[in-house]
Amino acid sequence: MQELDELTQLLFNLYKKNLNFLENNHPDIYEKVQKLSNDLDNKKIEERYSLEYIEDGGYFDVLDHTKNKFIYGFNSYQEADKRAQITNFTRDSSLNLLRIDTNTNKLALMGSLGVISTLVNYINHKVDFSNVTFSKIFKFIFIGVGSGVHLNEVYKKVDSMNTLIIEPDIELFRISLFTADYSLLEQGNKKLFFSIAEDEIQREQTLADFSYYHNYMNYNIKHHVFSIEYKYILDQIIDFFGSHDAASFPFGAVLNVLEQTTKFMRNKELFLKKDLIDKYAPLKDKKVLIISAGPSLDKNLEWIKQNQDKFIIICVDVILRKLEKNSIIPDIVVSIDPSHLCGKYLTTEDKDFLKDSAIIFLSQQEDSVLEKVKDLNYYFSQVFPVSMDLGYSFSLPNVGTFSFAIAVFLKANEIYLVGNDAAFNQETGSRYASDSSHEVKDFALQDNNEEKDNNLVSSYDIIEVKGNFQDKIKSNRTLLTFKKDYESYLFALTEDVKKSLKAYNLSDGAYMEGLIPLKKDDINISKFTKKDFDANEILKNISCVVKDLDFKDDVKILTKMITRVNKFKKIRVSSKDDLLAKKLDIMIWILEQKKIMSSEIFGNVFLKFIELIDIYINFFLNLRQNGLYDKKNLMEIKSYWCDSTIYVLKNLKRIINQK
Repeated sequence: MQELDELTQLLFNLYKKNLNFLENNHPDIYEKVQKLSNDLDNKKIEERYSLEYIEDGGYFDVLDHTKNKFIYGFNSYQEADKRAQITNFTRDSSLNLLRIDTNTNKLALMGSLGVISTLVNYINHKVDFSNVTFSKIFKFIFIGVGSGVHLNEVYKKVDSMNTLIIEPDIELFRISLFTADYSLLEQGNKKLFFSIAEDEIQREQTLADFSYYHNYMNYNIKHHVFSIEYKYILDQIIDFFGSHDAASFPFGAVLNVLEQTTKFMRNKELFLKKDLIDKYAPLKDKKVLIISAGPSLDKNLEWIKQNQDKFIIICVDVILRKLEKNSIIPDIVVSIDPSHLCGKYLTTEDKDFLKDSAIIFLSQQEDSVLEKVKDLNYYFSQVFPVSMDLGYSFSLPNVGTFSFAIAVFLKANEIYLVGNDAAFNQETGSRYASDSSHEVKDFALQDNNEEKDNNLVSSYDIIEVKGNFQDKIKSNRTLLTFKKDYESYLFALTEDVKKSLKAYNLSDGAYMEGLIPLKKDDINISKFTKKDFDANEILKNISCVVKDLDFKDDVKILTKMITRVNKFKKIRVSSKDDLLAKKLDIMIWILEQKKIMSSEIFGNVFLKFIELIDIYINFFLNLRQNGLYDKKNLMEIKSYWCDSTIYVLKNLKRIINQK
């Protein structure tokens, strides 16, 4: 009995230690735990789980009172040892974030890597990819905490620099505070992240925070799944990193955007300006209808045609020609993709169809597209903060979400959306409305007779999700990224905007958190007044010509950086540690130079490039393979890093100096 009392005291001491740690370092998690404790104490909720000591075996288990069943049913300490034992430093149970060429089983040489491809090619020739074992684990994710006893055992083995704990059940997490010392995971320069009792959108934001922190180590992320019940979270993580891997930062495209943006500004094109938008609030208290290209548009088309004079209509470029065929004239057309195809989307049969409308481009559009619309009214929104005078910059992954964001940016507070399905037509399999400039069918992409590797997540797997009007609708992972894009944008809005915004989803597609389901027949159109909106005049009033492009001092700083990197290229290195130390020295110097640049964007873009190339460098330098780190290889790796860095710095200089 005395032994049990002493053990109980140890548990409560650890619990108090964890609470103190959470209060001082993770106050949001502390508040969640305290709220649960108060609710249990005040009998507001019933306790589902309890930590039980099993005398026959001398271990702790968790009793699920709703099932009257232990979640282990065997010695949790022995099981924790086994979990630690099977955890290794290979690519097993991990996310490989560097894309692999399935034909060669080596790193993929993608065009998006640009100048980094030469480094990747060198790594491919030096590394034995049939035997990849890491010398250290930098990022580790625990998915599910169980009783908590395995957490410290596994962590002792991996000793990860950055650790993420995911547990959707706050009560289970609270129990783990009695058995796992979470403070150990954040000692020294270690970093701990928590995703506790979060919904999918919140969890994705935590994944983003975890990913962006020390993202130059994002070549491999190990994970440990507590039980099969948590596989849905692993699937979400796979989906997230599928679009947030190292290659998802297309550096060449970013340089092109900077070049196009500065060129448009020097050519005195009109750009939207935030303080003018704040002053005039052009869409406030107006009925705004956003038309995207999803299949639900077909069912709403006649209603839109009859009531187009009641709404300020914003449409995506790809649906414009369908609207023309149906005599629906948009007030604003939104086009964001840097593609010549946008010229096709914006070419109407009637040359005067858009004479009273306005086009909003992201500042990355191809010159050929501008040539096609040179006689129309168009305006730009900057992607990156090249001009601080404009007061804003943003971009979003798809034109539908961006159209919604532009409406909110222009102060719309009553928005109706149609064609934002995030699902295909449930009968035909088409993901787009008929007669749109896009035509893709999804059912044809899924061969039900074809054998699938159950360990892989296909973008075309058919998935049932909650519908906007129906209990369930069919979609796939690719289309559901649109749903996530909308939800992530809505989640990130300020509380003031959320309170004032009413956004109605008229589409018979996937349900989207933050949008209010509403059928067109339930809208009392008789109370809507006829719109009075001169799109071109209004957008002129909230736009300006940029005049603050003076980057002469930044050119001098970039020149100094090039000189310093050239000197670094000639320096000899004697070992892996010597290379890392000297590379750290030059990066500290570069960061100091960045601080004095007049425009942050050029320094920030350069650092994003460094993060990308360093992911590959760190992958190479963190392998356990014989003969990999001789002086010749280390000098070659350094040389590739220097050449790529100089190339990017010179390109930034060229962009700044363009007339």
